[in-house]
Amino acid sequence: MMQRLRLSLLLSFLCLGALSTTTLTAASAQVTTGPRTAAARPADEKAFLVYPNPSNGIVHITLNGFEGRRMELRILNVIGTVIYRETLMELNGPKTLDLTKFASGLYYVKLEGENVSAMRKLVIH
Repeated sequence: MMQRLRLSLLLSFLCLGALSTTTLTAASAQVTTGPRTAAARPADEKAFLVYPNPSNGIVHITLNGFEGRRMELRILNVIGTVIYRETLMELNGPKTLDLTKFASGLYYVKLEGENVSAMRKLVIH
């Protein structure tokens, strides 16, 4: 019975596309979750991280796998207006942006380069 419950919970999380690793304890059938680690990604995978999210306006952006590429970083408001733009040539470590002058709400962080385009949502409160 417990094994079926654990399997059912695990399948539910996998089918819903949970963005975390899942650990089930047999005694109490509790579900605990934690963030995915970088070790879960292949080494050649490109990563574009925006954190913390939601943010108070100070945002860190980490790029992995884009070395040697010229990248265009843009922040867009919810209607698509570009409110911040920067060209990144080399990024060593996280890039910190001060977006405290912008109103609270939903924004998009867009990264574009040669044959690369990625977008992440960002909430500023």
